[in-house]
Amino acid sequence: MSNTAIKKLLGIVLAIGAVGSASAGPVAQLTGLKPMISAGAPPDSPEARVDGNLASSRFTGVVSLAIQKDNQLYICSGTLVGKRQVVTAGHCVDSNDNGVLVDLNKPGNSVRVVFNATSSGPGSQVINASKISMHGDYAGFGNCPAGFGPNDQCVNDDVAVVTLSQDAPKEAQIYKIAATELRAGTRLIMAGYGTSGDGINGYTVDPQFRVKRSGENYVDVFDADDEQGYTGRREVWYGDFDGEGKDFWCANAGVCTPVLPNDREANIGGGDSGGPTFVEMYGELMLIATNTFGGTPRGLAEGAFGSYFGGMLLHSYLDYIKDATGGDVTFVPEPASVAVFGLGLLALAGARRRKQGK
Repeated sequence: MSNTAIKKLLGIVLAIGAVGSASAGPVAQLTGLKPMISAGAPPDSPEARVDGNLASSRFTGVVSLAIQKDNQLYICSGTLVGKRQVVTAGHCVDSNDNGVLVDLNKPGNSVRVVFNATSSGPGSQVINASKISMHGDYAGFGNCPAGFGPNDQCVNDDVAVVTLSQDAPKEAQIYKIAATELRAGTRLIMAGYGTSGDGINGYTVDPQFRVKRSGENYVDVFDADDEQGYTGRREVWYGDFDGEGKDFWCANAGVCTPVLPNDREANIGGGDSGGPTFVEMYGELMLIATNTFGGTPRGLAEGAFGSYFGGMLLHSYLDYIKDATGGDVTFVPEPASVAVFGLGLLALAGARRRKQGK
């Protein structure tokens, strides 16, 4: 399948979930692109994917974000990368869907970070943000740079950093960032606080600030730099939720990465936005990307097997992250010696999304 054909497959939806609902409304249409950590088919279940919020967990530094915008509360996920620094999604802290930061000094606005794997119990340590920032090229979810047509949709540059007003709890792991280029076919480990469900019934479980889930998937395809006409460095990754004979990127683009066992294959959902995509390097989890969006082709239960999803590749945003964290972050390897990292040999770039009506 050509890149032009791939462009016509995709629509975009804001991947931030309002508390008590699955997600916000669509920005464009396929059947709705929404991020979740979903389970496979029964007997797997959302409950089986829940992380125990124990000190022994690998995900103690995966946090939920309680974001208040004009007195309306939202949920996102994030990753602790320094004593006071959390990486998340730009649209989580966007006040108007046009790339304008939430004003922390305005009444009715706040950003709070919820730590759950603590000795005092889940949700007992909540720290206010003293500062927030988003990448300078982010102009709102789905909004493109100048020069694109009115129906073009871009999700690139959707990265933000939240600075805490005090140090994170000692139990929370600080993750290093893999300053390497992610390759198609690489196995990923994901975690977040978003909407959940299973591959048969789709989204059925609302997001919760104290309940995080984890799962795995593989990278399939990529988008390159939207400011460069979708050429140059890769900025966006895509995967899919495989099961029951459904494999979106294999069927539609000929990119057929392995299907994981039923109890490991996962999707993402509303509230997982900004949450981590990890790789295992040198015996530890390292942050290599974020989770930002997801969608379901027509005819399927929303979020069920056959859905697709993706996020931002942090390799393309190292300079921004270094500046936004004041350098209080560890890259592996150091950017000056960055090399290609990946387990697979497949590569497909340029999956630019266009708005598509029903």
